[in-house]
Amino acid sequence: MKGATIEMRLLLVDHGCCDPPHSRVFRCRDWLLPERIEVLACGPASVSALAAPTPGLHGIHLRDIAAANRTFARAVRDGTPQAFLDTSPTIPARLLGLVRETARQAIAEAVDGFDPAVILVLHAGIFADLAVETGVPVVIHVGPADLAAARQNERVHGLVAAALVSAEVAMAADAPTERLLTAEWLDAAAPNVGAVAGVDASGGPALAAAVRLAARRRGGGGGGRSPLT
Repeated sequence: MKGATIEMRLLLVDHGCCDPPHSRVFRCRDWLLPERIEVLACGPASVSALAAPTPGLHGIHLRDIAAANRTFARAVRDGTPQAFLDTSPTIPARLLGLVRETARQAIAEAVDGFDPAVILVLHAGIFADLAVETGVPVVIHVGPADLAAARQNERVHGLVAAALVSAEVAMAADAPTERLLTAEWLDAAAPNVGAVAGVDASGGPALAAAVRLAARRRGGGGGGRSPLT
């Protein structure tokens, strides 16, 4: 949409490798641009922290940290969100803390530099609550296997639960995920339950609608219950 007026800026946080040009966050940027939403991606990057920044990406550099744990290093090299989400709850608490602190700093830097109106987090994982911490309105897109992965570890379970309750919008990728989300993680009538939509070209308008809704709810927050209570 050459020459189109941008309506808002969006920080898009993913749990999988975000290196362009074929990573999902960069495809998602293309799907949201017709909705007049400018996107900065933020997530794990395979390039060195010393390398020149990739345009459109604020990387979370985890390779040196991941080297301390063979299983987690393999997941980071794999690059898929699911490998990252499945492995995160299994790593030692100290390593999990280092990973989250690195991500916290990267997300905070991206917010300071890009000044997004909303943060959209792809997956209900260990970065979701860090987005909420920034004070920017947050949309969390919950993938089909996210909630099962979060249940593997009590601390991760609590972090994800708190993020889902606090987000302005929590939306599921499909109907079964929505049923699990509303039955076990949020009240069925919680005001922050959003429309069901995939992260694909056809889901672009629904993602844009959720982002706009979150912007309108600035300062409102979500609702529901934590499954730990």
